[in-house]
Amino acid sequence: MFDRELFDDARKEFLSHLLYAKGHSKTTCYVYNSDLGIWADWLIKAGKDWQVAKYPDVEQFAAWLMRDRGAKAHIVNRRLSALSTFYRWLVRNGVVVSDPVALAERPKHPLRIPVWLEREEQAKLEATLKDRRNIPINIFGNNKTKMTETRRRYEMLFGLLLNSGLRISEALGLKASDVRLVEGTAKSVRVIGKGNKERLVPLPGAFGAVFGFWLKDRNRGEAIFAKTDGQPVSAQAARAYLRGMLKKAGIDKKISPHKLRHTYATNLLNTGADLVDIKALLGHESIATTQIYTNVGQERMEKVVARL
Repeated sequence: MFDRELFDDARKEFLSHLLYAKGHSKTTCYVYNSDLGIWADWLIKAGKDWQVAKYPDVEQFAAWLMRDRGAKAHIVNRRLSALSTFYRWLVRNGVVVSDPVALAERPKHPLRIPVWLEREEQAKLEATLKDRRNIPINIFGNNKTKMTETRRRYEMLFGLLLNSGLRISEALGLKASDVRLVEGTAKSVRVIGKGNKERLVPLPGAFGAVFGFWLKDRNRGEAIFAKTDGQPVSAQAARAYLRGMLKKAGIDKKISPHKLRHTYATNLLNTGADLVDIKALLGHESIATTQIYTNVGQERMEKVVARL
């Protein structure tokens, strides 16, 4: 018999553990909460108990997600990873005996090569972002100053993503004090990434000089990418602006801010960077995550073949 009250109590304690002990973001905890809710709803409909669930139950749940909800394999695997984290926590706390996900077969999905911008496409996007004629429409009226500030802010934001590989959430959370300035040039940014882990990401000299100049009069406690009214820029607004600039640049690819991170990693690989260094710069927890970029180092592979 499924005890919903007991399950919800365990779920709340687990989410508190993720948030406060593990340092996960509220967004991550929200996703875990959603995944566990879907699992609970399925168990109730299937007449199963969450405390004695077995690996066949997990496999049936995965099949249901794909068949009835149309979930892709990578989404199913992410949900199963969330369940496994939850059950391993339950085991450590003596609530259940074992993790039912451990023995379950997970759906296989094809390795997808990340989408990124080629060098020429990157140059076209950067030129479009810098073009003063591409001033965004201001919803508050024809205020040229605010519109120019908006264009410049997004130019710096996407320039930072292309030159540091930061996640969009990491970039939007930066304060001026997180940037190390040396004689007016931005040398590096201090980032608090996933799992509340801190890393220092150096910036290329040319971009660092431009970025540092843009930041020169900022209050050190000020959010770098706040709007003119002081409110933070949303990730959704950044994605929408990027789509508009890609269209103006004539780039027919589905490029999101995260794909600019892929572009940064691919550029590093093509210039001979080691995977271990790329892992550290991107803030990946596992080298396995970084290894996907070995499939996209096209320039590097062409140079290797040219030596034959």
